[in-house]
Amino acid sequence: MKYPWHEAELVRLLAARATLHHALLIEGQPGIGKQDFALAVAGALLCESTGPDGRACGRCLACGWFREGSHPDFRWVRPEAQDPNFVPTRDRKPSRQIRVEQIRSVSGFVSIGTHRAGRKVVLVEPAETMNAVSANALLKTLEEPPGDTVFLLVCGHPDALPATVRSRCRRIPLVTPPAAQAAEWLATQAGIGIEEAATWVAAAGGAPLQALRLAEPTGATAHRAVLETLGGIPDIAIVDAAARLQQFDADAWIPVVRAWVTDLARVIGG
Repeated sequence: MKYPWHEAELVRLLAARATLHHALLIEGQPGIGKQDFALAVAGALLCESTGPDGRACGRCLACGWFREGSHPDFRWVRPEAQDPNFVPTRDRKPSRQIRVEQIRSVSGFVSIGTHRAGRKVVLVEPAETMNAVSANALLKTLEEPPGDTVFLLVCGHPDALPATVRSRCRRIPLVTPPAAQAAEWLATQAGIGIEEAATWVAAAGGAPLQALRLAEPTGATAHRAVLETLGGIPDIAIVDAAARLQQFDADAWIPVVRAWVTDLARVIGG
């Protein structure tokens, strides 16, 4: 497991792999490593020679396929804009939502037999990018998946999912690590001092992966510009502020705005 703060939960989950629920909703704050946790679970479920603790061996044929992204019994459903294998065309830009056609293809995928006589695993991430039509299309398959199929839904904002989808899943809440642990990890990863690391962790609302992005030169520049723009309101017109933010990718400034608003709410609340 890449991140020590999720180690105990991974061990506990894999210990119960024989009786695992067919649909897991892996939820938690954005930027804490939920995707990597889900991939570790998926790899372990597909491995053909797991260790005593249930982890993937990393050496068998199935692990090799999974590592290369070509395991025939694994399907990763994500927005086209986040899929490195998606090839855009002049007719259509990559979607930022999980489209209903992608969900319908999952139904066909799970309805046929497995290639390795084991489990099938479907990773939907981030699950909150499904629109209402996509979520409704998933419901039937999610309720009674054929064969030995496990769905892993990774979600940073579970309230954005329909209650009907949430009710069909076993919820796996992943914790945000303590600030000291996150700062220590970040200092090692980014090669910076512990005090600077703690500052970035605080700026990221406690999310270590987001803090790592902020600590990089490009991320630090974007963070500074976003803060200056937000701090200038209302002296800066809203239209001008929006124009300044437009030069940065939304992933660079939305978490900053979210953390800013959260901090303001905490101050107002005492």
